Amino acid sequence: MLFASVIPAFAAEPGLAVDSGLPQTNLNNISGDARSNVRWTGEGNGFVGDDFSIGAPGETWVIDSIRTWAVPQISVMSSKHLGDLYQDVRLYFGSASSSALTPVISTTLTEGSDESENANVTISELTRASAIPYDDFGTNLRIWQLEFHLNRVVKGGTKYAFGAWGMGRAVPGKEDKIYPWFNYGSSALHSATEQDGADGLLLLFNGGGRFASTFDSKGNNWDKSSDINVQVFAHRLKLPVE
Repeated sequence: MLFASVIPAFAAEPGLAVDSGLPQTNLNNISGDARSNVRWTGEGNGFVGDDFSIGAPGETWVIDSIRTWAVPQISVMSSKHLGDLYQDVRLYFGSASSSALTPVISTTLTEGSDESENANVTISELTRASAIPYDDFGTNLRIWQLEFHLNRVVKGGTKYAFGAWGMGRAVPGKEDKIYPWFNYGSSALHSATEQDGADGLLLLFNGGGRFASTFDSKGNNWDKSSDINVQVFAHRLKLPVE
């Protein structure tokens, strides 16, 4: 007779497993050729993403949350609240080796509000907390932080791709256009902060989440290679010592 035994797994404390956060120096045009920060948007309903890995092969991890940032507005006048610009915000996530990503968590947004209607999505405006605004050709724009709480099991040492994107509302007076979504990125060489896994390559996806191509921004709309800023909070599952 065969007997199956279940060995319990123990979880380490959650912590910052991938740190590719916002740059803290060489910000905006005042920095000249050393500017570190940039924002990217996809074509049509497509979006710009990136990838990361946690731990080492053979390990099992649980992603507690993924934090990323956006500078989505096109002018100060249109950016009072995130809900004024977008109907929803969603996170696409999956194996970097797959041909497409699917949205794994989302929240609807209400006009006149920055509040998330999903308790597992936290939205905050950093510029209200004295963060330096994003300089868009002389116009100061607000920065939003998005934190998606996942509780998702992943394999250590494996690359996973992600991308945050919001469905824009119609631009007043231009009903055939919607507000575009912009993700915050930076040049790792100029950021002066930890940039785990930075390789200078962005991932482009179409509106259905299908992978389109990689993109090196150096010589293509910017003078530097860049990555999407992201922080991943996770904990490792460990088997007990026998």
